[in-house]
Amino acid sequence: MERYYTVSQIAQKLSAYSRSRMVSEDIVYGWVRQGKLQVERIPGNFRGVGKYPYWMDESHLKDVLTEMGYDIDRLFPDND
Repeated sequence: MERYYTVSQIAQKLSAYSRSRMVSEDIVYGWVRQGKLQVERIPGNFRGVGKYPYWMDESHLKDVLTEMGYDIDRLFPDND
């Protein structure tokens, strides 16, 4: 089953990845506006999604972050 990540969750994950560089929701949403990340609007019945009500599937997120130079094995250690 595919897992989805919100803009907020991605920002938190990337900030934890590099403690010296904070990645905000605004930065991640900027990637959405630039067309780097393909997102879906989160249905209105979900709460606590952060500032931007969008999410993306894990496989797309991993592909994009790999292209950006992030270590996917370190970001997603529990997934194979």
